[in-house]
Amino acid sequence: MIRLILVVLVIIAACAVTVFVTLNPGSASFEFMGVEGRMPFALAAAGLLVLTFILLVIWRLVLGVWTAPDNLRKFNLRRRKEKGFDALERALIAAAAGEGENAVRQAARADALLDRPALSRLLAARAAEAAGNLPGAEAHYEAMLEDPKTRIVARRGLAQIAHERGEHATTAAHAEDAFNQSKSVRWAFDALFDAQVAQADWLAALATLSEGEKRKQIAPDPARRRKSVLLTAAAMEREDSDPDKARSLAEQAASAAPSFAPAAALAARLLAANRKHSKAESVLKSAWSAAPHPALARALAELRKSDTKAKRAERLKALAAIRAEHRESRLLLAEAALEGGETGEARAALDPLLEFGTPSARLCALAARLARLEDDDKAARRWMTRAAHAPGEADWSDIDGEGRAFAFSPDDWKRMVYAFGDEGRLLHPRYERFEIAAEAVPETALLEAPKPVRVRPAPGKKGETVFHDTPRPPDDPGVGDDDDDDDDDIESIAARGHR
Repeated sequence: MIRLILVVLVIIAACAVTVFVTLNPGSASFEFMGVEGRMPFALAAAGLLVLTFILLVIWRLVLGVWTAPDNLRKFNLRRRKEKGFDALERALIAAAAGEGENAVRQAARADALLDRPALSRLLAARAAEAAGNLPGAEAHYEAMLEDPKTRIVARRGLAQIAHERGEHATTAAHAEDAFNQSKSVRWAFDALFDAQVAQADWLAALATLSEGEKRKQIAPDPARRRKSVLLTAAAMEREDSDPDKARSLAEQAASAAPSFAPAAALAARLLAANRKHSKAESVLKSAWSAAPHPALARALAELRKSDTKAKRAERLKALAAIRAEHRESRLLLAEAALEGGETGEARAALDPLLEFGTPSARLCALAARLARLEDDDKAARRWMTRAAHAPGEADWSDIDGEGRAFAFSPDDWKRMVYAFGDEGRLLHPRYERFEIAAEAVPETALLEAPKPVRVRPAPGKKGETVFHDTPRPPDDPGVGDDDDDDDDDIESIAARGHR
C-alpha cells in the first residue's frame, strides 16, 4: 500500500514537471572540443537523464566485478553458518530425544562448521552424555573450564557426572566452586548441600544451608527444619566424645524447630546430665506445645530419677495439659492415671480413643492394663489378643533394646534431613521399612489361655470326659492378680505399641 502511494506521488510529480517544462519552453546550447550545439531544453534534460542512467549502470558493473571475491566469500560463509546452525539444531533435538550416536555426529558437524568453540564444546559434551559416554563428556567439560564464560556450566556438568558415579567428594568440589563464583545459581546450592549430606558432613552442610538461606535459595521454614535435623545429627555424633559441644548443638536444634522431637529429647537428656533439669523440662514443654510426641513424655518421665510415682504422674499430667485436645495428650493422661492406679481417670481418657476407628497396639495394651486394674482378666486377655494383631502407630518413639530414643543410623539421618526438613514428616525409617511389624507382636505367653486337662471318670462310673483348667502352682499369682512382672510385660507391649 505504501509503495503504491509512493508510485502515485512520483507520477504526479513527473506530470507536474512535464507540464511546467511544456508551458515554459526554452533552449540549451553547448560547446565541446570546438563543436557547438543547440537543442530544446526538454530534449536536453531527457538526454541528461539517460546519460546519468547509463553511467550508473556502468558503475554498478564495475563495482560488482571489483567486489565479486568478497561477495563470494561472504556467500560461502553465510551458507556455512546456515549448515552449521542446521547441524546444531539436529544435534540438540537428537540429544533431547536420547539419540546419542546421531547427536554426536551432528555435534561434530556443527563444531566443524561453526566458529563458536564454547557452543561447540557444550554441544559435544551434551551429545556425549546422551550417548552414555561419560568420560568423553567429562573431557569436554574440563576443556570448557578454561573459558570464564563456560566455567560455571562446566562445573555443573562435571558435578552431575560425579553424582551419577556416586563420587560425593568430587561433586561437592565442583558445586562449591560454582557456589563461590556465582550467588544466583540455585543448582550449585542444591548439589553442594546434597553432596555434604551424603557424606554425613553435618556442619559443612549447615554452613551451606545458612549461606543458601541468605541468598534466598531456600525458603525459611524448610531451612529452619533442615537446620534442626543437621544440628541434632551433629550433636548425636559428639554426645560421647564432646558432651558440652553436643549439648550446645542440641539446644540450637531444639530452638530452630521445636516440633522436631529428636532434638528436644536429646537436648533434655544432655541438659539433665549436666544437672540443668529446669531448662531440660522447659525444652520438653516447648517441644510438646509445638508437636506432642511419646518420646517427649518418656524423656520428661525419666528426667529426674529421684521423682516418686506421684510426682512423675503430676509432671506428666501438667505436660498433657499444654495440648489437652491432642490425642497424644489423652494417651499421656491415661498412662499417668494407670501409673497411679486411678482407673476412673484412665477410663475417661481411653474410652473416647477406643471408640474412634481401629485401636492401635498401643491403645489395646493400655486397655489391657486398665482391665487388669479393674480385675477383669477376661477383658485383659481379649485386649492383649487384639494388641497382637493391631496396627502400630506412625508417631512412635523408637525405643531400642538399650532404651535409647531416636537411635538413627547415619543413613536414617540423611533421609530425615529431607523427610522432616522439606516435608515436616517425622516418621522413623524403620517404620517405613515395616520393621515395626515383627516387634509389635506381644509375647506369646501372655496371650495363651489356660490349657485344659482331660480328666477321665473313675473306673466303674459312666459319664463324659470332663475338661478342667490346668491348676496353677501355689506360687503362681495368676493373670488376674496384680503381679509386677505381668505389669512389666504389658508395659513392654505398650512401649512397642509406640512404635
